[in-house]
Amino acid sequence: MAYEAARWQTLRLLRGRLHRSVEAFLHRNQVQLDHFRFIDRVWVRQTLLQDPELQADAAEQARARGTTLLTVRALIEEWLDEIVPYFNILSYYKLGGAVAQTITKACYELVFDEAGLERARAQVPRGAVTVYVANHRSNADYVVLSVGAMRQVALSYAVGEWARVWPLDVLFRSFGSYFVRRGEKDPLYHHVLERYLQLVASRGLTTAFFLEGGLSRDGELREPKIGLLDYLIGMLRTEPEREIVFIPVGINYDRVFEDHNLLADARPTAGSKLRSFSKLVVQVPGLLLGLFARAAIRAHRRYGYAAVSFGPAIPLRDFLPDATVVAALPDRLRRPRIAAAADHLLACVHAAIPATPVVLTAAALLAGARDHASLVRAVREELAVLAGTGRPVARGVAFRRSLPTLQSADVQKGLLDEAIGDSEEAEQMVELGLMLLERRGLIQNVRGAVRVDAQADELLRYYANSMQAPTHLAFRPAPAG
Repeated sequence: MAYEAARWQTLRLLRGRLHRSVEAFLHRNQVQLDHFRFIDRVWVRQTLLQDPELQADAAEQARARGTTLLTVRALIEEWLDEIVPYFNILSYYKLGGAVAQTITKACYELVFDEAGLERARAQVPRGAVTVYVANHRSNADYVVLSVGAMRQVALSYAVGEWARVWPLDVLFRSFGSYFVRRGEKDPLYHHVLERYLQLVASRGLTTAFFLEGGLSRDGELREPKIGLLDYLIGMLRTEPEREIVFIPVGINYDRVFEDHNLLADARPTAGSKLRSFSKLVVQVPGLLLGLFARAAIRAHRRYGYAAVSFGPAIPLRDFLPDATVVAALPDRLRRPRIAAAADHLLACVHAAIPATPVVLTAAALLAGARDHASLVRAVREELAVLAGTGRPVARGVAFRRSLPTLQSADVQKGLLDEAIGDSEEAEQMVELGLMLLERRGLIQNVRGAVRVDAQADELLRYYANSMQAPTHLAFRPAPAG
């Protein structure tokens, strides 16, 4: 009895201390959490089970399948148990936050556009549904975006089947993320998911999803998926005055850990996937041990930048003025309009994707530059194009430290010629890019002459493709006649 009382008291004090620590963090950073995050998942589940639309659909499906309503209802309950998360503030800001920050810092230098996120959030009208839409480069996207945004907003993601294994399922649920069966064909399942997303969004929950639905296999943006977007716009059938605002998120890396596997998926030759997966399995233990060993001696080598940028907030009616009318259209008429809207959002996401040193250097190498001077010239020209179009460029601590001259008083007074500044920037981008590519064995840099490994072209193209404009679009015009 005394042991149990002591254990209970110890746990109570520990939980109280952790809660006070989290509250101090939220207050210090003025983080405003959505109230709906703290609603019990039992309430969400029961609300959806009593939803008139789902009840009518369940009765219709029972008749169509020749089964009982109880059987169909049990199936809906199973799906809801799978979909509906529970948000745990300690898990999100203590356990998950600590693990995510440790992994991110061990692998990358995170270049996060905090000012861009703050500007975009300030553009969202009070009471509007806020949705973050991002490109999908790596499974690390969830981590780097959450770590960077933690001081401003907590995000709920749509995550796929890969995260439905222990302990990832417990962790993601406690973060407030909801699971989506990407390949599920049952229309009843999709109606359940739709009503869940509409319920939480209408209560003000800030959600995020990856517009492509899956990871890019060749580095280019994939065709956007319209399912979740269609569900969100469907809110307007019952709430026609509701404002929905999208915030584009661009994510890019100097190194995507899954790049070999993704490229193998893009060219599924006999045994290629198995070889790629086996290579990853063999490499992971050594990678993790190496990261922790280097971190322990404070000499760990980073894998370049993980960069996250944000575009301006976009109200739905800015690119779909008749959104309320579109939401009420039948499927065959509505889906083409939603597809066109998804393509517009994908273009906005593309405009927010930041260029990193490896991406810029890879593009210059593919264009034929093989010496230091031509690489700097090509990168300088590309940086000028990006600046002219307002595209973001990742400039982290490593970059800023390598450009001490640009921090001088001469620059602040405008005494240094702009062209010299541009050349310095391009030169340091090239040096960082070459260092990271050489570290991977993709190139050899011998006294300024660069030799590209015979097998490296595919990987270089994968990284250069991240800046290419979308070509895989969801909207397909009906054939003439």
